[in-house]
Amino acid sequence: MLNRSLVSGCLISLSFLLLAAQSCSANVSYRTAKVAGVWMHIVTANMNSPSVRVTPAVAKNGIGTTETFRSMIRRTRPVAAIDGTFFCTRTFKPTGDIVINGQLINGGYLGTAVAFSEPNIVSFINSKQYCWSDYQSVLSAGPSLLIGGKLAIYPRDQGFRSGVHFSPRIRTGVGITRANKLVLVTTTRKVYLSQLAKAMQALGCVDAAGLDGGSSTGLYFNGKLISNPTRAITNCLLIYDNPESFEQHKKTFFPAQLYSQR
Repeated sequence: MLNRSLVSGCLISLSFLLLAAQSCSANVSYRTAKVAGVWMHIVTANMNSPSVRVTPAVAKNGIGTTETFRSMIRRTRPVAAIDGTFFCTRTFKPTGDIVINGQLINGGYLGTAVAFSEPNIVSFINSKQYCWSDYQSVLSAGPSLLIGGKLAIYPRDQGFRSGVHFSPRIRTGVGITRANKLVLVTTTRKVYLSQLAKAMQALGCVDAAGLDGGSSTGLYFNGKLISNPTRAITNCLLIYDNPESFEQHKKTFFPAQLYSQR
């Protein structure tokens, strides 16, 4: 005869496991791996799914202000998120173009953009003097890491002069594979851009670009803050695996007063 308390305990454990499985996203996953000699946190989103949505978001008080990564996550409620483009530490203005819900929220002046158009088409584009009218979401960061599957690390040619692009540091990046999987990564140790590029190439990315990194490094997945920036930031990139949740939180991506002005 089976022990009733044992059966009851097993049922509770099974129920917990089922709930845990339901809380995980079917189209967005997370893992830690050593790739091309670089230990990384890796979030992968299946852009072939119509449920997936990707968008930048800016600080709750708009351009020229900062907010903690944790606060951004609480406001916007994505399934995954990573820190975004660089910003001036004096004015807090992002250095790259940012388009949200088809509207140009910030005009930058350098970098490589990851741009999203319907239906979940991902493009990596040199953002210099580009018109974004064909795209719903754009985040210009950079420098480029991969173009057409080949290493393409030209920070100076893309307007980057800071020493952080030429020395080891904790890095973040975004890329797309031939199978249309969006890949977000943060490194666990300081690496050169070339090391990050080779690691993303080994992950199967054909196009990729760097994000802010350093003290801005932030990565979130499914309720867990994997990497928390040591400073407040100005923008980030969000992933949703639920169209209803995306629509519900649209007005949290940039300040409400900007909606009334447009």
